[in-house]
Amino acid sequence: MDKDKEPLLSDMKPSQEDIALRQKQLQARKAAAARAAAGSSPAKQPAGAKPSQTLAISALVLGVLLAGLAGWLFTQVQAQQQQLLNAEKLLRSQAQNIEVLNERLSVTGENANLSVDALKTIVKEHDSEIRKLWDLANKRNRADIGMNSKAIAGVKTELSKTDKELRAGLEQQKKQLASSDSAAQSREAELKKRLQKAEAQLVSLSGTELRLVQQGETIQALENEIARMKKAGIGADAADIRLQLEDVNIRLDRMQNAIGPR
Repeated sequence: MDKDKEPLLSDMKPSQEDIALRQKQLQARKAAAARAAAGSSPAKQPAGAKPSQTLAISALVLGVLLAGLAGWLFTQVQAQQQQLLNAEKLLRSQAQNIEVLNERLSVTGENANLSVDALKTIVKEHDSEIRKLWDLANKRNRADIGMNSKAIAGVKTELSKTDKELRAGLEQQKKQLASSDSAAQSREAELKKRLQKAEAQLVSLSGTELRLVQQGETIQALENEIARMKKAGIGADAADIRLQLEDVNIRLDRMQNAIGPR
């Protein structure tokens, strides 16, 4: 940065093209001054004029032109020098700004490097902790998964066994229901037959048979009465009642013999 602060005027040198251009301009001005001097002089010089006067006039004109050119060049050089000074000031200011910016960038870069290093360290620490936690969780999850897999396998076995037992029980119940239905149907048919037979027998009974039934009921009532009387200690009328029962039995036998088997 110190090299940029040195003056820039020492390095400014005119090139060959600038020198040639200035020489051409000087020659053109000299020619113009000569033509102007020739036009202002009388058309015809006196016969006795001396060449020294013409040379003096030409030298004077040339000196004036050179003085004007020198003044113009001096003005241009001054303007160029002022521009160069302004440019140098601007360059110095820009150089200072660049130097300050470089210092800031350097400090920022160092801080950024420190921040990046700190972040890398934090990331490594977090990564290490995450891996530890992941390993721990993975081991624990593997153990839990193994236990759960065994439990699930046991549950599946129990479910399969229970399903087989339920299916077997269902089939057995179906068979039992079918057998029960068949037995119930057979029993119902048998009862229907017996009922029909009883109804037929009841219809075929005659009035005599009905009387026999009624007399049998009467005999049963008498026997019950005899038994009651025996328990009560009554024995006087028992013989008479027994005789009556025997008489009734004889009559029943006769009636049955008269009816005959059906």
